[in-house]
Amino acid sequence: MAARLSVSRGPLREACRSLAQAGLLEARVNRGFFVRKLAHKEVIDLYDLRAGLMRLAGELVARRIFERDLDRLTALVAAMDTARDRGDTVRFQNLNAEFHAVLVVAADNHRLQQVYNGLAKELRLFRRRGLASGEAMDASNREHHAIVAAIAARDPAAAGAAMENHILQGKARFVSAAADEQDEQEQVTK
Repeated sequence: MAARLSVSRGPLREACRSLAQAGLLEARVNRGFFVRKLAHKEVIDLYDLRAGLMRLAGELVARRIFERDLDRLTALVAAMDTARDRGDTVRFQNLNAEFHAVLVVAADNHRLQQVYNGLAKELRLFRRRGLASGEAMDASNREHHAIVAAIAARDPAAAGAAMENHILQGKARFVSAAADEQDEQEQVTK
């Protein structure tokens, strides 16, 4: 890989170690680094953990949001509406990740940000799977509208509940997409 990228092995090794610490690669003694594969149960567990964290984030944000942050969230939801209407899943997914990152930063809790960022790295590929259809994007952004409305109303309980519900619905979308993929694979092997 170092030769292919035209870099020395030392920096590549350090980069791989960093990715392993982030949970994205796994190191195997005398074999090297490999992309970490998460079991279905691990992904479900991560979604459940993320739901609790995002409930907290929603409650904190509703208590202390600045207008500029609220404006940014509103603009991101509008941009996701446009991406959904155009069927642009990649743009929607990137805007979705930014929406959640803005919420976590607006919560103004450094430890929450650290934990969330670790989970987000591990879940990013799986979250994309759950947002691959127009129907999924539509449902997700309806939930985003409800989150922004609860935050704008400065209602911590409603914002926290809306955030938790959104993540749990995302988990349901992931489970559905994974089941669909499993069915497709079984059809191919028959």
